[in-house]
Amino acid sequence: MILDIFIQIFGAAGAIFTISLGIPQLIRLLKNKKAENINYYSFWIFFVGIVIWIIYGVFTPNEDGWYVFLANLICGIIFSFTIYYTYAYNKEITKKQLRIATIFIVLIDLLIAAFLAVFIVLVIQKIQTKMFYPKENNKIATFSKNASIIIGLITPALTALAFLPQLIKGFMTKNFHGLSPWMPFLFILNCLSWMLFFTLVVIKAKNPKADLEESKSIINAAIGALIWQSLAVILYTVQFAFIMVHEKKLKKEQFIIKEA
Repeated sequence: MILDIFIQIFGAAGAIFTISLGIPQLIRLLKNKKAENINYYSFWIFFVGIVIWIIYGVFTPNEDGWYVFLANLICGIIFSFTIYYTYAYNKEITKKQLRIATIFIVLIDLLIAAFLAVFIVLVIQKIQTKMFYPKENNKIATFSKNASIIIGLITPALTALAFLPQLIKGFMTKNFHGLSPWMPFLFILNCLSWMLFFTLVVIKAKNPKADLEESKSIINAAIGALIWQSLAVILYTVQFAFIMVHEKKLKKEQFIIKEA
């Protein structure tokens, strides 16, 4: 019971941090009304990763997968505004590029809306049968266990390493001013929450009373997620540190100019 409570606590914490990941950058864009030194590959990789997490949350037959779906659904909606304004407030972006980006953002949002409709069907099943994925008369096709494991191992790579191109660009240009420092900071907190969550999931799965085959599947997927989250913590810690140093340097230069 205590283990289950902590699993829910860290799962909820991870969900909250996931929802808020795009907010600091969105606030920065709306406040400054300019986007500079942006690597768009990072933003699109992360956006696609969020959509795949949404798919994973809907079609993987896990009764606790609903928070993965909802967290990434809300994150995806917020991030669609974030990525739009990275184009709208970038003076180097042409109107044609903005239109193309807007079309892709709208298409992805429509796809997210479609998965929301599927989730509503699951909620109705939950009300009727007390299960999202009843063994009989399940109206939603689900991934097999092997497919769920594979997707669960691959998907974290997209969101965990998404902003590596942005970090590389920062080193190449010696300019880390593109991201809000609080964005990678939230990523760090998010990764740590999920690391604690998956660690507890592994401990629970090793219970002698648990089904052996199911336990192996859960442990393999959880260990894969832990590896990616560990790499992400290192990446975003480095990114956060360099952004903070760069921001401090800029403020110092602005202060000297103002005093002069």
